[in-house]
Amino acid sequence: MLDPRIYRAAFVPVLFVLIIVAFSLENRPAPLRSDLVPAAFDGARAARMLTALSNEYPSRRPGSPGDQKLALRVAQELRAVLPKVAIRTRAVKDAKTVDGERDLVTVEATLPGSAPGAQVVLVAARDALAPRSSAALSGTAALIEIARVIALARPLRSVTFASVSGSTGGQAGIRQLAQQLQQPVDAIIVLGDLAGPVTTDQLVTGWASSAGAAPLVLSRTVATALRAETGLKAASPLARSELARFAWPVTIGQQGPPIADGIATVLLSASGELPPAGDAPVDSTQLQGFGRAALRSITALDQNPKISGASPSLDLVVTRKLLPPWAIRLLVAALLLPALLTAADGFARLRRERSPVARWIVWVLAAALPFALAAIFIRALGLFGALNATAPPAAPGSLPFTTAGIGAIVSALVIFALAFLVLRPVINRALTVSDSSPAPGAALAPPLIACLASAVVWAFNPYAAVLLILPANIWLLVGARELPLRRRWATFWILFSLLPILAVALVYLDQFSLSVPGLLWFIFLSLAGGTPPLLIAVGWCVACGAAAAALLHTARRAGAPDQAITVRGPVSYAGPGSLGGVDSARRR
Repeated sequence: MLDPRIYRAAFVPVLFVLIIVAFSLENRPAPLRSDLVPAAFDGARAARMLTALSNEYPSRRPGSPGDQKLALRVAQELRAVLPKVAIRTRAVKDAKTVDGERDLVTVEATLPGSAPGAQVVLVAARDALAPRSSAALSGTAALIEIARVIALARPLRSVTFASVSGSTGGQAGIRQLAQQLQQPVDAIIVLGDLAGPVTTDQLVTGWASSAGAAPLVLSRTVATALRAETGLKAASPLARSELARFAWPVTIGQQGPPIADGIATVLLSASGELPPAGDAPVDSTQLQGFGRAALRSITALDQNPKISGASPSLDLVVTRKLLPPWAIRLLVAALLLPALLTAADGFARLRRERSPVARWIVWVLAAALPFALAAIFIRALGLFGALNATAPPAAPGSLPFTTAGIGAIVSALVIFALAFLVLRPVINRALTVSDSSPAPGAALAPPLIACLASAVVWAFNPYAAVLLILPANIWLLVGARELPLRRRWATFWILFSLLPILAVALVYLDQFSLSVPGLLWFIFLSLAGGTPPLLIAVGWCVACGAAAAALLHTARRAGAPDQAITVRGPVSYAGPGSLGGVDSARRR
């Protein structure tokens, strides 16, 4: 069925591609710097403002009366420090939040610059789920103090100050802000928790809600300013984290939607991408350090040329070097090429032998049907309001595991079980196929689907295609009749090919501080909210169906060699006497 010569020959280009990739490495861009010392930022004044706001507005769930009243208070404070600037208040109608659809308010003020150019935007969120949540409100206090300082400095660029809501899930406030900003935007800096305990080394976050991240020059600019003011070093993401986040892009930070819209954005927060605890203590000294770091970042952007580079960026940081996305795309294509060519040749061989293949492709799709129906049902729960799921998803723990959640999970499992145990066998009987069939088409169909899926995924997101390199190659070799394997070894190699997907799950377990049940609930809510979009989710369901079909065929196939083969000979050797030379083969 498979020609090993084609498979081996197709690996030759990989050597040349590796050389090209090695020479494609680039130096990281240098951060932008400012010579001005941001001593005018008064941390004590910002701390007093933080105390006053958190005491007056302890309840600030998105769209609540407390959130609405705080928006008016922020507008009043901005009007006091920016007396010559018009303060705009915009309504965000029927925004998706963790409390359902709510009307949110965005407060916006733009300080004109003395020279034309793209503006810099400073954003802070007001809403919080837990009462008081002083640490979550520290960005708003810093925003008001920075506005007071910059108003006295007469910047070259225009600077926009914005107070938004909806950061606890859905990011409706900052999404609408990014879409309605009047003039070109150079960068957005989001102020998160600036006064709470430092709980991570990822103090500057630039993940997008789509594949990609903020331009590295912006992330390094803010990280350099933070280190200069506080001595804290914001760690750069590791290559494995970037691969996982680019392959399966999910973020819970406010920086995600603007980056997906093409605006360079970073989140500066002591708690990283996760929100601070509701009872987290605040430190005025730390508020001063982080506030001055934000101010230094703004002056660095103001004094330097516009940030260059695409946003979202798909550059991969490898050993302090940048690997451009075209090199990743070329390398992934080279690693998928052997499986694609060999699977195509195997398909052509079976067609010449008039061995059926189409029915086995439908057999694989029938195995994917339970996954797809469950995914569609989960998304319907979010669309019809059965779950208050949002996109981007809310932070883990924001939507607790309730009775409604248990019912939704049980319903999804029932739909999956009925489709797998009832609907799939009906389809198989109609096709006259079975999981235990020794037909060569049954062995070829799962890797063929994996190869086709990897080619489609590669065209849109080469980082996601990385997850399919091992399945496309290993399933092809496991199903080859020229390389018979024992059942347990074939099953082992199929499971081994799924390790990249497990690695992605481990990255999110670590970065979102989740348990395994917490990760499953987070994935459930993400699917309900539309992350990833339903079409992409169904595509991954097809890949899951191919994996299930490969495992079922391996475990149940008839004639699978459970015993070691002790007698070997040429493939065409038919046994003693077939070539003559023995008494039984001579003419009598």
